[in-house]
Amino acid sequence: MPAIRYENVPVSMPRLDAAGKKYLAPANSVSIAHGAKLNPYRTFAANSLPEMRIAGSTDTKITIAFPMCNKFASDNASFDSYNFGSGVFANLTGTGNADITIGGRIFSGCYLDQLSIDIAPFQAAAMSTSFTCTNPPTGLAMISGQATGESGMNSKFAYGHFAAISGADNYSDNIHSSISFSLDLKRSYSYAISKRNSHRVFLDEASKQLQIKSTNIKTFINESGANSSFSIDLKNESGQLILPSGTLSVSSRGRLTAQNLTVSPPNILTADVTIDEILI
Repeated sequence: MPAIRYENVPVSMPRLDAAGKKYLAPANSVSIAHGAKLNPYRTFAANSLPEMRIAGSTDTKITIAFPMCNKFASDNASFDSYNFGSGVFANLTGTGNADITIGGRIFSGCYLDQLSIDIAPFQAAAMSTSFTCTNPPTGLAMISGQATGESGMNSKFAYGHFAAISGADNYSDNIHSSISFSLDLKRSYSYAISKRNSHRVFLDEASKQLQIKSTNIKTFINESGANSSFSIDLKNESGQLILPSGTLSVSSRGRLTAQNLTVSPPNILTADVTIDEILI
């Protein structure tokens, strides 16, 4: 078997807006954790040995990390898109699921558990995603290498110093050194007789969080926190949006819940604020 190297294991999922086309992830990290749920089984029978017996469905977790990019193959919007992050927000932040292909193997019924995006000046905005796969491939076939590649990518990545911010002046200084956005989803998986895989998946909880690092804060909050809205739009070098405007935001229902100030000579003062918004 030939060696599987990072440059020939493409990661993708189907585009719902263009039949037969894919969202490709310019992934720099992929992890698949797959295991069987087994429990020890012991009896009082004479001369019997303990066994391992099935205690649940297979448990498959997938994590994918990649820089944010909006490159279309051959610069044609009807072709494959390298904006995997756009597909995650469009298709998976609610009750939907998708098939994720990694190196030619299809992991069906993948539900988003968590995503985070880290933004800083002169660095490509980095997105990390975690999924639960309800119908993983089984058998002896393993991930295989496939040829892939695309040129003209550099100008399509979203760097922090191209981003546009609104709402931050309500609670922090207007000089921001980093911003982190996260979305957490909690689900319940229901199983039925005669069904090998999950029969129903319910979205139980959803929440957003923004963590912002700046050079100062304006006022300290009291025990009730403070209402705070915020939005950041990611753009590439040409000013093109990577995600629809307002995707990375908290509404007026967001609450400023934490503030931290740090200073140590000869460094300037740094401030961290956290905004939480409960969606479900």
